[in-house]
Amino acid sequence: MKKTGNDLLPFIAMVIVQLGYAGSNVVTKLVMDTGMDPFVQTAYRPIFATISIAPFAYFLERKTRPRLTLSVIFQIFLCSLVGITATQYTFCIGLKNTTPTIVGAIDNLIPAFTFLLAVPFGLEKLGLRSIAGQAKLIGTIVCVGGAMLLSLYRGPVVIGQLGFHWKYAESSDKDINSGHTNFLLGPFILIISSVTYALWLIIQARVNEKYAAPYSSIFLVFFLASFQCMIISYCVVPKASEWALTPIRAISVVYNGTVCSSLALYLSSWCIEKKGPLYVSMFNPFLLIIAAFLSWILLREKLYVGIVVGSILTIVGLYGFLWGQKKEMEQSKNDVEEENKEANKEENPLCKGDLELQLVPNNSDLDGFSPNM
Repeated sequence: MKKTGNDLLPFIAMVIVQLGYAGSNVVTKLVMDTGMDPFVQTAYRPIFATISIAPFAYFLERKTRPRLTLSVIFQIFLCSLVGITATQYTFCIGLKNTTPTIVGAIDNLIPAFTFLLAVPFGLEKLGLRSIAGQAKLIGTIVCVGGAMLLSLYRGPVVIGQLGFHWKYAESSDKDINSGHTNFLLGPFILIISSVTYALWLIIQARVNEKYAAPYSSIFLVFFLASFQCMIISYCVVPKASEWALTPIRAISVVYNGTVCSSLALYLSSWCIEKKGPLYVSMFNPFLLIIAAFLSWILLREKLYVGIVVGSILTIVGLYGFLWGQKKEMEQSKNDVEEENKEANKEENPLCKGDLELQLVPNNSDLDGFSPNM
């Protein structure tokens, strides 16, 4: 019974995380289609994220927080510039020009892009001679191929619009299904967003090695990104009227900053501690399913053949990649155990087998001995 509870709680936590992300995609898409500039949306998000994560950083790490060095500060600055500022701008602009369903599909590219970027940094090896390495490479290719398909091909409609409409969606000045040019532009920009996010994961991993205070480092990342985004967004959108927060806009920016930053980060970190990073990655396709369902119900989105087939290929490629990664981790663990056994054998040459041999009587005592006796 205890084991069931240990398995159930991480599952529920990760479903909540994916629900939070899907809801964010839908609400963000809605407020931008009703007139909110993506640069303004991006500027508000790190501010509320900084405010919401500050208590975690202060209370949980105030006694264990290490000293900041110039090297760590520079790496945190890079994290804020790449992981928040660049990623969020490309994400919001890409989402404005496409649909939450496509966002959910392209989100599955992040593990593959992380792998491709980690290879030149020496953090990953291709390992093409092993089945696991081949699975990771093939999974990456299938992932990227699926993303290209849903970006470049629409095809006929598979599921049409639902009769039910959300009242806020009815006030939108843009049809979510229209615009062939945007249909190509949006996924392309979202792919760039996935690349910058994958690059952030690699830099953040370096930061975690030198600055063992994850909440504090994330707080600093959002804090610096708040200034970066405010300066850039104000230069692009200087009109004060564009920055006004209507009720639905306020809900969007607060929701994005709290639920999709603090809550999602906490739950994901907890699940990584309990079940490992591979377990957390396996829930990425849930975002696609939930986002597609919410977009169909609330935003009148249609599903096309290209989106469906491309999404399926992306998910298949993701799970192929994760399978290869799991096998590599198991093989690496086995190799370490074998090395430890060999090391222990060298340190303690008098092992159990040697002791048994010493207890065997002399050859003269073995005369007439039969192993069947």
